Amino acid sequence: MTRIIRFALHCLAGAALTFLGTAHATDIDCEPSATLAKPSQAHRLICESALFSMGYQRIYADQQRLLKAGSITEADIAAFRKKRDSCESASCLDTVFREWKTFAAQLRHKQ
Repeated sequence: MTRIIRFALHCLAGAALTFLGTAHATDIDCEPSATLAKPSQAHRLICESALFSMGYQRIYADQQRLLKAGSITEADIAAFRKKRDSCESASCLDTVFREWKTFAAQLRHKQ
């Protein structure tokens, strides 16, 4: 039983390190020491919710892969960010995230 617990703890630690390693890789910095003049409501929602934060990290990573593959442009990412930043509610942010996932899935099917 001790081996299983140790293995589970190692897996959990590895996942936490992976999460922490990618936490600063996006354009949204949720560190308390990060000082934004006036963070948008969308920024606050993403930083205050683990689900939104993890979801955005996945979207960001997906955007970087698609950008590198030439499937999208910087303008596509800028348009997404503009739409994301205009959100004032969690439901709006959820809709924008779902729209991105649908858009990205369509691009992957074309490849």
